[in-house]
Amino acid sequence: MNMKFKHIAAVLAGAAALSAPSCDLNEKFYSEVTPDTFFTSPESTYAVLCRPFTHWKWYIGADRWYLQELTTDEMTCPKRGADWYNGGEYYRLHYHTWSPDDRFVVNTYDGTTGGISRALEAKADLEGVDYNAIGLSDAVKADHINQLNAITAYFYMKGLDYFGGMPIYHSVNDGLRPRNTALETYRHVETLLKNAIPALAKKSSLGAPEDGYIKQAAAAAMLAQLYFNAEAYIGEEHFDECAQICRDIIGGLYGVYELDDTWYGPHTFDNDSSHEAIWNVPSENSKVEWSWYFKYFYHNSSYVYFDIETAGYNGFILTPSLNPQGSYYTQWKLGSPYRKFNDKDLRKKPYRYLGNKRYEGMFLVGKQVNFDDPTKVCLGQKEYSGKVIDMVDQVARFSEVGSKYGSVAELTSTMADGEENSGIRLVKSPQPNLADKQLRWNPDCPVIRLSEIYYMLAECELRAGHKKEAAELINQVRARNFENRNDPDPVTADNLDEYRMLDEWMIEFLGEGRRRTDLIRWGAFTSESWWDHTPSNDKNMNRFPIPNSAISANNLIKQNPGYGGTAEE
Repeated sequence: MNMKFKHIAAVLAGAAALSAPSCDLNEKFYSEVTPDTFFTSPESTYAVLCRPFTHWKWYIGADRWYLQELTTDEMTCPKRGADWYNGGEYYRLHYHTWSPDDRFVVNTYDGTTGGISRALEAKADLEGVDYNAIGLSDAVKADHINQLNAITAYFYMKGLDYFGGMPIYHSVNDGLRPRNTALETYRHVETLLKNAIPALAKKSSLGAPEDGYIKQAAAAAMLAQLYFNAEAYIGEEHFDECAQICRDIIGGLYGVYELDDTWYGPHTFDNDSSHEAIWNVPSENSKVEWSWYFKYFYHNSSYVYFDIETAGYNGFILTPSLNPQGSYYTQWKLGSPYRKFNDKDLRKKPYRYLGNKRYEGMFLVGKQVNFDDPTKVCLGQKEYSGKVIDMVDQVARFSEVGSKYGSVAELTSTMADGEENSGIRLVKSPQPNLADKQLRWNPDCPVIRLSEIYYMLAECELRAGHKKEAAELINQVRARNFENRNDPDPVTADNLDEYRMLDEWMIEFLGEGRRRTDLIRWGAFTSESWWDHTPSNDKNMNRFPIPNSAISANNLIKQNPGYGGTAEE
């Protein structure tokens, strides 16, 4: 077993427990570990250290991704005939009409508090261990304890992002607590990270495998993220502090990293060794598979196009760029992600696996015919039964022209108008073919990568009025997306404004589960229009409601304003 999985895989093999409901901080905690019987080897400490990381592996996807992406101008999940209505839950995400009882909100709150509880419990267990007695140093113990402090801070920061102020617990023995204010939660995250960073290990070798554990740069990047979004979280600007941390990460103060030469470097089959990987969820075929959401994008028959064996669910799509009549939407500045990619962008090609871990493009678009074997085609099963699926950058009931509609000119484009071929599909994590089946799910999930640090610094420079410097930072990343690094539409001081900045975030990090946070930071989440979405102009919607189930379990917890709450948290 390679170093990437030396310790973590042994514990993650039991990660099937993550499919069970998450722990809740409303519960009383009891340690199940007896130090004198359990901690007899270095592996036993890693078994405990891994607990919150297995939870983090689950937490990165699913409901959190839905809240971050399907509520925005970037991704959507329209109804397709009788499919994907699901009681209107995807409508509620798109139209910003969610409730405290929606499962995505409930699971995210429970998952956030469950992550905190696992980290606190693991910390309590490890603090009492004599590391020297099992052949480990005090420095290793400090690293472990502070990784747990850092991942505790991560979950609290996510709670702050989704819900505002969270109940702050310092020990597994704490009784039930009310919510702390957003400012108190912010300060708690800041303190945890500042204290943790000096004790954490640095990545000392460029391209050394990223194993999922938290190193100095990952914790420093989290602190930068906290400062980056401070205005949205607590009404205070801390862009200068964010910028300095970003400069220090780029400069190597927290370890050795550099931008990958290729656009696919951070996402490919061996991306654990990406030069820009700062924090990845580890994944490897048949060992620790991070595979939760990829099938949700693909048509039921896309497996034939991929020449792989697993069917898709035909769910998530990019928000459309074209109206039913084939004209680009121009009335909205946000959205239309596929159109926002320059036609010469190497990523805009249809996805094609080339063999031996090589591939090109990252979209399913157009006629779904396998490039290498034209007899392998993705056939329709619903509106286009028996016909080759043609993925279009549109949402409309084209199949009903001539029956329900007299012409294409009469078609509407809303969440209710999807068909099985509606929308471009994202292939951010590459899929092999059957010949290389053993590579499936080998790509790690990049959670923090150096490109994000460049973009955070660029936005800080933009906000400081340094447009030229901001453009140069973005262009260092953009160049790799074009043949011979010849970018036909680079960012310049003249074309860089908040909308170009938001477009650049969308293009580089499409589908990576951050879009909602970026829109909120620019004040656009509740004030801007996009495809089939009218803004609420209600800033309370920048936070999700506290689930009614959480309030019932702990009557000290108060609801957020706008959902029956009476005071700002």
